[in-house]
Amino acid sequence: MQSASLIFMGLIVPVSVLIPISVAVIRYRQVDRMLLLIFYYLLLDGLVGLLATIIAYCRINNMPMLHVFTILEFLLLSFFYIKILKDRIARNIIRVLMVIFPLLCIINFIFFQSIFRFNTYTRPLEVLIVMAYSLAYFAQTNEAIDVKVWSNNSLIWVNIGILLYFSGALFVYSFSNFTTAYTSPKYKLINLFIWDIHAALLLCMYLLFSWGFYICRKR
Repeated sequence: MQSASLIFMGLIVPVSVLIPISVAVIRYRQVDRMLLLIFYYLLLDGLVGLLATIIAYCRINNMPMLHVFTILEFLLLSFFYIKILKDRIARNIIRVLMVIFPLLCIINFIFFQSIFRFNTYTRPLEVLIVMAYSLAYFAQTNEAIDVKVWSNNSLIWVNIGILLYFSGALFVYSFSNFTTAYTSPKYKLINLFIWDIHAALLLCMYLLFSWGFYICRKR
């Protein structure tokens, strides 16, 4: 069971990032410029995942990469939502957060949590903020009552993927912090199962991104 979970989390899901990347490359001429930010996010995600795997294989702590990735991921997704949200106040709030959040990340790993440990403070905070972005976009599109038009909107499918993954990630980070506090085999299995859920949600996000790229029409 453990070996199957490790293959799923450590190989199948990380490699699956190539699915949306490949779809985006094939349909590059049709990809909306706003979705290019998601394409760059996937490239970053794939690169960081590859480097983290190589570093871990060399028995080196790869947690510093997660701290850096958290900042870069937040900035890319924030910039994406600045582009797709129409409300000026919401866009200005995101611009402020793009300055404040990286500073909080730096303060966290300098004074509170070592850069060699999982960033249990800033990672959940990022998740909550990105979820708020996603819900704000859904509120913006709520006026679209035509289901056919709604289902053909690539941005909506991408947004569904983001909300699905990040809302699940909040659950994963919360319960993982609890289970890792115990060393018994039972809690280790529970923690492994929780991270299997995280990997499955990440895979779902990749597939939803792929569909978003596939149905995309350049504006």
